[in-house]
Amino acid sequence: MKVKTYLSFMFLFIISYGTFGQIIKTRLDFVGGISAREYLHGGIRYQYTDITQFGVYYGGDLGVYPEIVTTWCFDHMIHFGRHGFYSNRPAWYARQGYTHKKSIAADRTYNFSYINIAAGREFGINNWLGINADLGLIMQVRERMEWKDTGLDDIYDSQWYWLALFRIQVFVSL
Repeated sequence: MKVKTYLSFMFLFIISYGTFGQIIKTRLDFVGGISAREYLHGGIRYQYTDITQFGVYYGGDLGVYPEIVTTWCFDHMIHFGRHGFYSNRPAWYARQGYTHKKSIAADRTYNFSYINIAAGREFGINNWLGINADLGLIMQVRERMEWKDTGLDDIYDSQWYWLALFRIQVFVSL
């Protein structure tokens, strides 16, 4: 897990230098929130141009279910419309991303892959704190069930289907 975290930070560092003149103001947001497929999650978002952000989040169910559920989410946000009063970016945004969910039960492990699209709005509370909420669709593109008993075959389901998505987050900007 440390390697994934290290690679995520290196990716954000490379993005910041790869955009050269496009950066108007470096903004790093620490984010915490809740979502239908990302559960309770926390992470970081990096604003690398005046209207775009890249986010990385890690989450889980905190033991609500009998199995252990963890999620990783990567997303990209494009802001548009009028600027918020306390922000250097427009308040409305479109978001697209990828979510990986792993659920470990007593006798099997499920791995899910999702692609999500959503639209939402940021609400600035002051110049460093805000809330964002979005609605959209999340599409399951892959499901894999692995049995802990090695004698049984893994089951793959590649049927694509859409589910509703709602996400609300609180962010602190630096």
